[in-house]
Amino acid sequence: MNAHSDAYTILAGKHGFATSQSYLRVLRFLMTPEQAEMVTLLPGSPEEVAQKSGIDLGAVKRSLDILRRKGVIVPTDYKNPSSYMFCKYAERLWEVSESLLGLDIYTEEETKRLFSLWEDWKKTDYADMTAERWRNLQAMGIHGLRIVPAYKAILDSPQILPHEDPREIVRAQPLITVVSCSCRKHKKMIGNPCRKSDAEANCLQFAKSAEYSLSRGHGRRISVDEALAIVDRNEDDGLVHQWMNHSKIEAAQPYALCSCCRCCCTIWHAADIRNVPNDAMFAKSRYEARVEADLCMGCEDCVERCQFDAIEMRREESSGQLKAVVNPEKCWGCGVCTIVCEPRALRMHLVRPPEHIPA
Repeated sequence: MNAHSDAYTILAGKHGFATSQSYLRVLRFLMTPEQAEMVTLLPGSPEEVAQKSGIDLGAVKRSLDILRRKGVIVPTDYKNPSSYMFCKYAERLWEVSESLLGLDIYTEEETKRLFSLWEDWKKTDYADMTAERWRNLQAMGIHGLRIVPAYKAILDSPQILPHEDPREIVRAQPLITVVSCSCRKHKKMIGNPCRKSDAEANCLQFAKSAEYSLSRGHGRRISVDEALAIVDRNEDDGLVHQWMNHSKIEAAQPYALCSCCRCCCTIWHAADIRNVPNDAMFAKSRYEARVEADLCMGCEDCVERCQFDAIEMRREESSGQLKAVVNPEKCWGCGVCTIVCEPRALRMHLVRPPEHIPA
């Protein structure tokens, strides 16, 4: 193995994928061999990299600027970007790569090639890593993510807590940006567009993620009202809100309100590939959908909306009519089914105490 290969392997190892050929192919696409060696010398300033590598400072600055725009490296301080470090997580590098199409770095064909390389990784080594991660957390009694019920589904509930209300979660953020959903954009670029939503920019970023998206130019700062309108649209489309659920998770900071679909969500899809059950990933909300059979018209709209396979249609013996039936074991309390129930046969019921949500 030559020195250049060593640099790629070192960087892949920092993300936990030193032996992953699919991940090494991604890194080779994103960086030249010389650039990969520069990144191994980080964290540091361009001047420090030039001194360590013996490469001309101007060439170092040009390379690091390209890598910054690609998301391979990030400023150690977004407010004073004079020093850089290698992107901390593989997932973060993947998310940022999905924004490259609008930054004039690659052609559309090159971007499709990059998306294809990421897809190979997601279906193989990332799926393996994700499955192991969720099962380990499950063994520890930890759910890394929590389902947040759609506001429109629980607005009549008198006992909504601020940290389970997506609108209050948004209102609490001092900085909000909107970016294109990386998961949805990825699926569209490889010819498998989302079955739930055709919205382009609907991913809300907070805190340092918002600062980062602004620094790279792929995010747009928005007001609380604009963010709430996006939340409403996501709920109308049937997307499921997710939020970090446990302080023991290293990345458990409020960086984004994910509104996900099972067909595109990278985490969810990878778990499905490796048959990881929902209860290994998600904590349920405090709510549960229930059907008032007398009001159910048998339209089956709720069956299509449910992403947890919790609703089925059964024929009543007495009337012969089809009625929706919710399996409480499979219901995660997202509430998107109730939004489309015109006769209001489906309602959300509060079934868990406040202590269900970790401090």
